[in-house]
Amino acid sequence: MIHAGGMTGEAIAGQLRQHERPEWKPLVRLLGDELAPWFMWMCELELADGARVQAYKHVATRRYVHLADDGRALVTIADGAYRAISPELAIRRAFYGWHQVVPHQETAAAVRAALRQACRTALARCG
Repeated sequence: MIHAGGMTGEAIAGQLRQHERPEWKPLVRLLGDELAPWFMWMCELELADGARVQAYKHVATRRYVHLADDGRALVTIADGAYRAISPELAIRRAFYGWHQVVPHQETAAAVRAALRQACRTALARCG
């Protein structure tokens, strides 16, 4: 179950900056090379504080991960408003329900292992 725990800070406004030049580094930094291919880059946003945010959508779950250039993970809380969340929660939210759409057990086992590692790494960075 996805819950609101792990959200931090105040809501911050954001707006579309561009949707033509994908930036993959923030996603690869968070998830690693094994899990990043599960995502499509959607666009780049700019927050009111000047941070640039890359928006990625999971190809199977259709859930988003928003990653700022300053390392923050964010979640949409209203049209054009975002709030920081823990990187681990961002990973869990994006992959929630993925196992229901992965057809092969070998693939599922590899994804589970990569998810465990990505969550451990995210927790270590926050701790």
